[in-house]
Amino acid sequence: MYNKRTWLNPNTSPSMGSAVAFDGLNEGVHHTFLAISDCKRTIFLSKTEDDTIEDFIDKMKLLRSEIDEFIKHIENEKSREIN
Repeated sequence: MYNKRTWLNPNTSPSMGSAVAFDGLNEGVHHTFLAISDCKRTIFLSKTEDDTIEDFIDKMKLLRSEIDEFIKHIENEKSREIN
């Protein structure tokens, strides 16, 4: 079983963003998901019955890649604003 919650904002923030990664049994049913929440919405990336574990891993890797590229873009834009 894997169950981890990571708070995305500092303790002093009034916002409640979090990321929850879960793989295990819940009420006798196996669930595998990543949930990302902000103050108003939660997005679940879940392994469905139609997905193999490899399919789910590929989805997670693709998401990670897109997040990394977006971070690079924002960092580059920020550095252009400073110069």
